Amino acid sequence: MLTIAALTLKKTITLFALVGPIGVIPIFLAAVEDHDQRGKARFARTIGLSVTIALLIAAFLGMPLLDVLGVSLGAMQVGGGVIVLLLAIAMVLGQETSFKGMPPLAKAGEAREASIIPLAVPLLAGPAAFSYVMGSSQWRSCADLIHVILPIVIVGVACWVIFQSASRAGKSLRRSTLNLVERVGGFILAAMAIEMMAAGLRGLFPVLLGE
Repeated sequence: MLTIAALTLKKTITLFALVGPIGVIPIFLAAVEDHDQRGKARFARTIGLSVTIALLIAAFLGMPLLDVLGVSLGAMQVGGGVIVLLLAIAMVLGQETSFKGMPPLAKAGEAREASIIPLAVPLLAGPAAFSYVMGSSQWRSCADLIHVILPIVIVGVACWVIFQSASRAGKSLRRSTLNLVERVGGFILAAMAIEMMAAGLRGLFPVLLGE
C-alpha cells in the first residue's frame, strides 16, 4: 500500500507540473474579466471538470488506441518523455506559453467568451499531459486504479481551486511570483522527463537491463 501511495504522489506531482494551471492563470483571468464572481467560479469549476474528463479518457482509451496502431508502451513513454522534456525546458526559459500555443497576454481578449477550448484543451490537458497519462496508466488489479485515477482527479480539483482563488485575488497576483513557480517546476519536471524516457528505453531495449 505504501508503494501505491508513493506512486500516486509522484504521478500527481508530475501531472500537475505538466498541466501547469499556474502558468495559465493570466489567460484565465483575461477570459473571465467581464464575468461576475459567480460566473468566474462556475467557469473555474467547468475547467477543472473538463480537464479531469479529458485526462481520464486519455488514460483508459489511449493505450487501446495505440495497440490498434501498433505503438508499444515503451515507444509512448519515450515519445511522451521527449515532449515533457521540451515543456520543462520551455518552462525554465519562460517560454511555456509559446510551447503550449497560448495566445500572448495582450491578445487574450479573444478568449473573453470564456470558452472551454482552448483553455481546458489543449492549454491545460495538452500533448504532454496526454502522453504522460497514456504512458503511465497501465494497471493489473483494482488497487492499481488508485494511482491511475486519483492523480487525475486531484489535478482536476487543483485546477478548479487555483482558478477560483485566482479569480478572487485578481490583479493582486504578481507575474514575477508566477514566473518563479513556473521555473522551479520546470527543473523538477525535466528530471521526471528523463526518468520517463529511461523507463521507455528499458522497455524497448531489454538489453539495457542485462537481460
